Amino acid sequence: MTVLGIGTDLIRKTRFETILTKHNYPNVTSSHVVRLAKRILHPEREYPLFLKSSKDCDKSQCVQLLAGSWCVKEALFKSLSYSDQQLFSFKDWFKLNDPKGRPFIMNQDYFTKHPNEEFLVSITHDGDYIASTVIRQQLNNA
Repeated sequence: MTVLGIGTDLIRKTRFETILTKHNYPNVTSSHVVRLAKRILHPEREYPLFLKSSKDCDKSQCVQLLAGSWCVKEALFKSLSYSDQQLFSFKDWFKLNDPKGRPFIMNQDYFTKHPNEEFLVSITHDGDYIASTVIRQQLNNA
């Protein structure tokens, strides 16, 4: 394996909690909240989870989803080459966890263009902070 890039990010969850509170959470129909969520979250994989959490009035889950997704995608962005950064859009990527809880990040279009790359993702939560590290590497068989 060859490391092609590494990125890290640290974020305070209260940044997102403040935005939701300011715009009358759990009313996520606020145009500001909708624009923010749709800018950060993948439309099919993450945004529906955000809407479900808001309908369940689970503010902490909404904050966690927005902040966690932002943090991982920001670290991912930092691991990309300059040319790939120019094409980057938060909403094109999604963060999920495998059956054992290990996080991973996905964008089928990116992996079609770069079939010999993979991303290793680490995310941690401590109180009001979320930190993430992403390592972009080339597979040996490339």
